[in-house]
Amino acid sequence: MSLQSLSIGVSGLRSHQTRLDTVSNNIANSSTTAFKRQRATFSEELGQEILGAGRTGSGSTISPSKVGRGVSVASIDRNFSQGSLKDTGIKTDLALNGDGFFVASPKSGAASDQRRLTRAGNFTFNQNGELVTANGLNVQGWEVGEDGKANTGELGNVQFDPNAQSAAQFTSEASVGGNLSADAEVDDTSEISSVVYDEQGKAHDVVVDFQKVNNNNPDRWSYEIRPSNPSDSPFVGSKTGNITFSTDGSIESVDGSNSDLSASIDWKGVNVSGGESVEVGFGDLTQYSGSTTSKFQSQNGNSSGELSGVQFTPEGKLQLNYTNGVQEEKYQLAIGDVNNPNGLEQQGENFFTTTGASGDLQLGRAGRDLQTSVVSGALESSNVDLAKEFSDLIRAQRSYQASSQIITTADEVLNQTVQLKR
Repeated sequence: MSLQSLSIGVSGLRSHQTRLDTVSNNIANSSTTAFKRQRATFSEELGQEILGAGRTGSGSTISPSKVGRGVSVASIDRNFSQGSLKDTGIKTDLALNGDGFFVASPKSGAASDQRRLTRAGNFTFNQNGELVTANGLNVQGWEVGEDGKANTGELGNVQFDPNAQSAAQFTSEASVGGNLSADAEVDDTSEISSVVYDEQGKAHDVVVDFQKVNNNNPDRWSYEIRPSNPSDSPFVGSKTGNITFSTDGSIESVDGSNSDLSASIDWKGVNVSGGESVEVGFGDLTQYSGSTTSKFQSQNGNSSGELSGVQFTPEGKLQLNYTNGVQEEKYQLAIGDVNNPNGLEQQGENFFTTTGASGDLQLGRAGRDLQTSVVSGALESSNVDLAKEFSDLIRAQRSYQASSQIITTADEVLNQTVQLKR
């Protein structure tokens, strides 16, 4: 009996030592980026049967009786709850607000060729413009097309050209909106202008003149699209016509057309795919009582530009910013998720890999496939609560002491048994 008590005491020492190690590891990693606290759970060892279930001669039932054989560690679980986000001001520091993991390339020389998963987003760009983890693994995602959509499929390394430039783009479309006052008198005028760009990226001013006309229609205006400097015009002549509004104030037609609510002015010498003119759209114009507020809303040309910086959007898209105001999206980060995060295998250095217990890796896009957003300029803190850990540490220490007392008591019983021979 006393020998069994010794084994029980030893099992308690071993189990509570594991618990002490687990709590100590939590405390040690309380400042580790995106660390997830662990807990040790115990289970009772299979007991030694003393009496089996049955019945006495009088018919009374006999309950089974067993003496426990100690305790063992059943599992060490990891708590994947969200840690608080801490601002760092560094654009390549990324945090996930929601479920999922960043996906990194397999570690060179590792026995496993599985991709690494991490919540720690303390990334940097290396000399080749590749986004890498703190220990040099490539962060992975999908290339973004000209339509702004990620070409989901095979993952690639998130990267950009540090020497990238934005090419000049001639203006082929411009949009005019706002209000032309219904209170205007005949021959009242309004002039608006905008910068547009030729095929070499040189800026020019284009002007649109509006004039209220009297043509047996109180809802008609004439327009003229012209260069601001006729002596040095980049355009072939000018364009004139009429705009008619409906009685409800919306635009009805441009030059008699109800479907094409635009007019064009031709560039000199432009011969590129996409057109040779500036198409000015009037579809957003209105005619209501009040002030005249007509203006150019947009144009699609730009001068050439140098790379001025990079940033990440909440969807995890790598966005390049140029000195000419152009923003270009290059890659979108892949966010990985599994059905059972506790089934992931810890690899150290804040990395995990999938196992049969975790389920297969599922890849998605932040804000679309997953209810997760990417926060740039921030890192996820550890979810360790130091107050709770210190409390657990004291409890584990006391439990360890109690198990050691079992061994001491069992030793005393053995000693008394030996003394019976004397």
